[in-house]
Amino acid sequence: MTSVPGLRQLARPDGVVPCADCGEPAGRGYPACPACEDFVDRYWAADWLAALAGTPADLITAVLVDDGGTYPWTCLDWALRLSNCAGCGREATTGEIECAHCAIADEKRWMAGGDMTPNEHSLRQARVALRAPHRHRSSQVQYWRLVLPFLLAGAYFTARQAQRLRSFLIAGRYTELASFGTFEEMASLPDLPWREVAPA
Repeated sequence: MTSVPGLRQLARPDGVVPCADCGEPAGRGYPACPACEDFVDRYWAADWLAALAGTPADLITAVLVDDGGTYPWTCLDWALRLSNCAGCGREATTGEIECAHCAIADEKRWMAGGDMTPNEHSLRQARVALRAPHRHRSSQVQYWRLVLPFLLAGAYFTARQAQRLRSFLIAGRYTELASFGTFEEMASLPDLPWREVAPA
């Protein structure tokens, strides 16, 4: 069964643009900054509105029980956002790390995710981590916050590029990386040496 693609209803920006509210590259303040949240979530909301009809409760139920072949993967993400966890009462998948219900819901998200490009997969990972930062390592959350504006403009960081960025973040150099204005600057970072060889 072929899954319905998601995140393709709206055109992406041609490049990174500043957020009118927080002044950061749009998306970097997600989800604390309302304007950044809207800038990111509009792609998920567009798929939800385009794909579905009926009462909200019925739609959420239909999407959550779907096997991933009827609705875009973005609709599953949106249905989870509109749902409260039966265990902790928070937005589904965003409860404390000990909440088994949130863990199960998040596992289902990825099992029924559907077809997506590497860029779309990265956008999904970024949104998941930033909506529940307490469920992820600090360097992962910093990484997704840092690259989200570039992902929204269509960029994709290879595993090697991501590893380089994360090594800089682990070394405490987030502010330096956040000053980069282009994907090319971030993507072309050199390897960061963790140890210097002592002179003989």
